[in-house]
Amino acid sequence: MGERKGRIDIKQLVRQLSDADLLRDADAYFAGLSVQSEQCYKPFSNVSDAIHITRNVSLLLQAADVFQGAEVVDFGCATGWLSLALADLGCSVIGVDIAPSALLLAKAWAAQRGVRAGGAVRFMAYDGHLLPLDDGSVDRVVCFDSFHHVKDQAATLKELARVLRPGGRVAMVEPGPFHSLTEQSQAEMSQFNVIENDIVMADIAAAALNAGLGLPQLLVQLQKPTVVPFAQYQEWAGADGLPKADGERLLAGLKRNLTDTQCFYLQKPGAGAAIDSRRPHALAADIRLQSAQAVVGHPCWYELKFRIHNTGEAVWLGKPGAVGQVNLGCQLLRPDNTVESLDFNRFAIGASDVLPGSVVEVTVRLQMPVNGRFVCRFDLVAEHVAWFAQGGRCKPTDWQPDN
Repeated sequence: MGERKGRIDIKQLVRQLSDADLLRDADAYFAGLSVQSEQCYKPFSNVSDAIHITRNVSLLLQAADVFQGAEVVDFGCATGWLSLALADLGCSVIGVDIAPSALLLAKAWAAQRGVRAGGAVRFMAYDGHLLPLDDGSVDRVVCFDSFHHVKDQAATLKELARVLRPGGRVAMVEPGPFHSLTEQSQAEMSQFNVIENDIVMADIAAAALNAGLGLPQLLVQLQKPTVVPFAQYQEWAGADGLPKADGERLLAGLKRNLTDTQCFYLQKPGAGAAIDSRRPHALAADIRLQSAQAVVGHPCWYELKFRIHNTGEAVWLGKPGAVGQVNLGCQLLRPDNTVESLDFNRFAIGASDVLPGSVVEVTVRLQMPVNGRFVCRFDLVAEHVAWFAQGGRCKPTDWQPDN
């Protein structure tokens, strides 16, 4: 396209640029990069970007509610840096992009960098209209600073909704309603023929409902942390709390930056797959020690019987070795409550899954150390996920031999 004069109107640009134009220019951009480029090293490509990107990635992870084993589409994956990070978290990731050269770069970077055990990643081409995926085939779709590049937001949302399972989510971190007017957006549209669309939440809401998704749920926070002197912090943390004037200044800052960066998710209606013990927020239990007695003829050995009630929303996975398998864990504490061993012992509560509301009875045999007096703290643990007590919805049970 020829050189443009004056400011670019984003709606006019969307009408002018064909799919072929967008594909050609995006492909040309990524063809000029290598695995040593800053694009591949995101979110730690440089200090300035790292501060911005890592803050927003944490928001996106919370909005997406990803979990180990989740099937996730990284929409507009570019060099695949986020795809690889999600795979490192134990997700099965499909990175999609319209630019073949971006996908070649992502595959090369993945081959060089590798993926942590337990996760998986693959990359697939997207024609700008139809994702190469079956209906209802993925748990999550994430868009990190990529959705504002699409031509037709409503049609794209409908396509993202198509591939989501019931109960799935689309989660995004995107710029605001005046993004196309910024100097950087104007420069990039002029130089690279890229679409730098505005993201207007009212439009997103209407398109989401039309696509069969729920209304946007936004994660709102101060975009930049406030530096607080020690004396002021002490005042804020004191009994009187935040002074009114300081609270008003923080609120004004929040309002100023509310649409600089927008993090939100769109839920697809439906129950979806059952929540299981790979989801730490859903872990809850009541552990009761029913009895404890010494094992005759075996010094330092004890038999303990527990009644364990699944009081949370998650199905406790029972498959041995699986991520999220729920076991009864035992931590060894000294009399002063300091830790002797965080992983003193593990006991299976059964090979079958435990449904919410169910009760299991478990009998374990435990050998105590010969020397010293110790306290055993029993808590449930979803392996490679979390101890139940960490979520505050399970009170551990302490026990100490009488002699």
